[in-house]
Amino acid sequence: MALILIMTTSFAYADKGATFKQKLISVYGIHLNNGKLPDAPEIIYGEQKKVEGLDVTDITFSSFDGQKIPGEVIYPKGFKTNNKYPTVLVFSGHGEMEELISKPESYQHAGAVGLAQNGYLVYTMENRGMGKLAKMGDHLVLDAVSRLHGGSWYGDITTDALYLSAAVNNVTYVDQKKIGTAGVSTGGAMSMLVAALDDRVNAAYVQGYLGTYAKTFTDGTHDICNNISGILNIGEMWDVGNLIAPRSSLYVNGEMDHFHYADAQVSYAKIKEHYKELGVEKNVNLLSPQGVTHEFSTQLAADFFDKNFK
Repeated sequence: MALILIMTTSFAYADKGATFKQKLISVYGIHLNNGKLPDAPEIIYGEQKKVEGLDVTDITFSSFDGQKIPGEVIYPKGFKTNNKYPTVLVFSGHGEMEELISKPESYQHAGAVGLAQNGYLVYTMENRGMGKLAKMGDHLVLDAVSRLHGGSWYGDITTDALYLSAAVNNVTYVDQKKIGTAGVSTGGAMSMLVAALDDRVNAAYVQGYLGTYAKTFTDGTHDICNNISGILNIGEMWDVGNLIAPRSSLYVNGEMDHFHYADAQVSYAKIKEHYKELGVEKNVNLLSPQGVTHEFSTQLAADFFDKNFK
């Protein structure tokens, strides 16, 4: 009898989650046909360089509208194409992708290279309107244009990220059972959204983002690009986190982060409750490390992926 109850509850969650997922795709304006994940675009490899003794290669891939999205792949030491590697997609926050590669002084602390130094194959990408894509125009202008079509800048870059995820899943030396997402700020949002929408992601590290839409995105905590039209008509941020269950997720809001830990706790309590109801509460956690501001904590991320992938 208990087994039947658990199975019935699981099916109910799955049905509710599928409905919310479709609404989430719609309200963000994520470009997926009938909610179907995109086919893998071809990764074009370009110039190579060395960063902290690691091989880093420029890449580009085409997204939903034909836009070429630049990125980087950072190879761990001793990389061999005939091996399978645990892989992390590290998404950039507001700023340029290069902050994840060669700018340890930035708030993103060259986190992509840091994770590669810990043995991970790492992929990054540029956000529209920033870094190598700054020529597209200010991201708030891009957001305004997307909203004319019922979308958003976040919907566009989340779609780009899903195209990158599809491409990475098609790489022969990627261990498809050990794919993670990570990022801080906008990068944290992307990590959470991609993991929520793409079940092929096995673990998600989300820093400097968790809160509630009702507070964090209406009181000026974050850039106005985060104010997704109609989001509160369909749910709250914990509903996004619930889509990741039962897979592993770690939320980090530093003690000194302006994305306040107290607000994160509101969403986390709901997410934790959902994981507990599924019997996998050990797969989710929320940390607030002392002295940490709005920044990427590379070692925390590495420890999280080590726990899940090694």
